[in-house]
Amino acid sequence: CIGRSFRSTEYEILHTGGFVRLCTERGRVYWLAQNENDHRLPDWKIHFSVHLADIPRAWNILTDLFLKEACDFGMKAVAGEAFDSWPPEQRGREITVYIFQNHTAYNGGGPMMGYCPGNEHNFWLGPEFERQAYFWAKFVQEAERLLSAADIQSRGVAAGDLKLGRYASLRNEAFIFEPATGLYIYPPNKSGWNAVGHGSPVHLPLKGRLEMAWRQGRLRLRCATCSKRRH
Repeated sequence: CIGRSFRSTEYEILHTGGFVRLCTERGRVYWLAQNENDHRLPDWKIHFSVHLADIPRAWNILTDLFLKEACDFGMKAVAGEAFDSWPPEQRGREITVYIFQNHTAYNGGGPMMGYCPGNEHNFWLGPEFERQAYFWAKFVQEAERLLSAADIQSRGVAAGDLKLGRYASLRNEAFIFEPATGLYIYPPNKSGWNAVGHGSPVHLPLKGRLEMAWRQGRLRLRCATCSKRRH
C-alpha cells in the first residue's frame, strides 16, 4: 500500500487479487460495506474496454483524469500477472471506475463509525459523496477523448454492459437472487447491465432509458397514441 496526497485527498495504490487499485480510505470502507451487505447494494461501475497490451498506458491516462477530477472511492485495472487468466466473459472490463450511490444501509456513516474517533470524516459514507449525473457524463466524454487520442485499442463493449462509448460501458453488479441455489450471486452477463433494477446514477443513452422505463412499468408495447392509424 502506497499513500499519496493530492488536492488534500489521500490516495492509495493497492495490488490485490490480480488487480492494481487506486483508492481513497473512503473507497476501502465502501468495499467493506459491500462485503458486509453480501454485495446486494447498488454497485455501479464504469468499465473501460482496453486491449491487454494497452492497459499500462490506459491506466496512466485514466488515473490522471481520476485525480484531476478529484474523484473519490476508487478504480482498478487488471494487473500484468493476471493477463493470462483474465476470463473471456470479463472482456471489456479491463479497467473499472467505481460510482458511489448512497443507500439506507449507510445511514449513520457506514461500518467504520465508532471505530475511528477523530477521523470519521475519512471513512464516512453518505449522500454528500454522490457525484451528479452530469459529472460522470463529462468524465466519460473526456476519458473517451483521451484514450482515442492516445490510440488505445478497445476490445469492444463488455457483454451484458450498457455501451456509453467506444471504450466505456456501464453496469450495476449488485448480486441477484438465484432460485436454484437459494443464494445471491454475481449477475451473469446474460442478466444485463442492471439486473436488480436500481436507479441509474448517470445519464443513459436511449436504449438504457427505454429499458429502465420498461422495468419500472412506464413503457408498454403499444399505446393509444402510437397505435392510431394515420388517415
